[in-house]
Amino acid sequence: MNLQIKRILTGAVLCAALSPAPAEASEVLSVDRHRVTRIDDPFVPAQAVSDLGQAPRVRPAGPARSARTSTSRLGRAIAAMAQGGRRTASTSRKRPGPTRGEKAVDRALRRALRARRISRRTLNHYRRLLVRARSTRRRLRGARGRELGGVITTLEAVAIRGQLSPSRLHPLFLILRRNTEYWPRGPFPRNRDRVTFRGSELLFEYYRGSGLQLQPLANFKKANLMHRACVEDVGQECRRNGLRRLLQEMTSTSSWRGGFRAWEYFFSFGGGRPPWVSGMAQATAIQAYARAWRLLGNPGYLGTARQAFRAFETAPPTGVAARGPLGGTHYLQYSFAPRLFIINAFLQSLIGLYDFAELTGDPTARRLVEAAEPEARAEVPRNDTGDWSTYSFGGRESTRGYHELLRELLASACSRLSTSVYCDTATRFRLYATEPAVIALLGPTSAFAGVKTQVSFSLSKLSAVQLTITRNGVTELDEVRTFRAGAGAFAWTPKSAGPYSVRLAAKELRTGLNLRTRLTGEIQSVP
Repeated sequence: MNLQIKRILTGAVLCAALSPAPAEASEVLSVDRHRVTRIDDPFVPAQAVSDLGQAPRVRPAGPARSARTSTSRLGRAIAAMAQGGRRTASTSRKRPGPTRGEKAVDRALRRALRARRISRRTLNHYRRLLVRARSTRRRLRGARGRELGGVITTLEAVAIRGQLSPSRLHPLFLILRRNTEYWPRGPFPRNRDRVTFRGSELLFEYYRGSGLQLQPLANFKKANLMHRACVEDVGQECRRNGLRRLLQEMTSTSSWRGGFRAWEYFFSFGGGRPPWVSGMAQATAIQAYARAWRLLGNPGYLGTARQAFRAFETAPPTGVAARGPLGGTHYLQYSFAPRLFIINAFLQSLIGLYDFAELTGDPTARRLVEAAEPEARAEVPRNDTGDWSTYSFGGRESTRGYHELLRELLASACSRLSTSVYCDTATRFRLYATEPAVIALLGPTSAFAGVKTQVSFSLSKLSAVQLTITRNGVTELDEVRTFRAGAGAFAWTPKSAGPYSVRLAAKELRTGLNLRTRLTGEIQSVP
């Protein structure tokens, strides 16, 4: 079917449909000079809707393996730097020369200066930041030193691979600066904690072993929440200037990748080497700029968003447009994982592009939706197990949080596209998460005393099943096991002839709602 974008959402209805679902305030570590406090911020998105997802386990593509080979030539120099820059006894008496990583960074800075992409003042500023970071790293011990060392190592490894382009200087040195400021004094964060700094709207996120990192998806989700506070009565202050500042900062931290504007991730994740991009983050950025354009009237937002479109026309590992498992176009969550088809990220990408087309009438955004929506429509039923959802095509089941996220995205796709597969699947997924298991006793109705038999049942969803068999008030079997949907059985041997009371109880295991089902029956044991 050639999808025609339906202009069914206009005016106030459009604003309501485009807004994210209500969410409680999330915690964030707020850094104000040397003081760090943990606060609730209504504009920090919940982890469930802004997380990068379950880290994949993929091998880097061919070019990345070559890069790893060249990076390995750092040898002991980078390893020593990551461990604190310790010197051997033979070199401790003289000042060591610059490492290969330092030289690579400096070459990248000088290239940017010659190309007039940075000024001499900026070059010197970046040099001072790196010197300060390395000096701070040498003073830190334990995990704090390792976190800052990992950030320094990443910057230098990107430079060694020849990927420290002028447009990547600002985001990478901003990450370096924030980590250098945080680790000497800040409280040690929990994994995936969000962190903000005074005078900035940007969200950083702590990834164990990679320090504090810019998280584009979380920042653009924050922009959407700030937008919503200005167009709906959600009990939060409309902070137009804060939204302007956030989008200005996000624009400044974007880079150029394969001819398009990208919001890159600058840390290793699930086998992906930095820098890499996410289709979900790119599309949410496009969506956020369109909404802000409608609210704030800045036409530059549309130009910024349109510069990101080519990510959805470019194959991985540069872009996110891949051939899907059912033969159509699939927009990837991770540019480094071309065979990992995560359905919630794919739907979010389509929704972000769709919203841009609806708000602006942009034909390219509309074409990008039309190119990939048939694949999404075909994939959705293949992510339905009959009693739950799968996280990725042919992959493991969703966690409870990802199942609910997928249900919400399907409902959003239903409201936008009015396509039955999205609407029907969203309804089924809601029932999977709210209805108790259906269990039925299949038999037997009779058994021979002293002979092992199978007490069989059918089950509608993954559950813990308890079988209790009693006779004259005495329990002869009480066993609990976990079963998936379908047929199951317990082995039991009647001790003597006569009637036995049977009770089956099922507690579904995914939703956390304590949904239980019970039934009773009878088995007649004969001699």
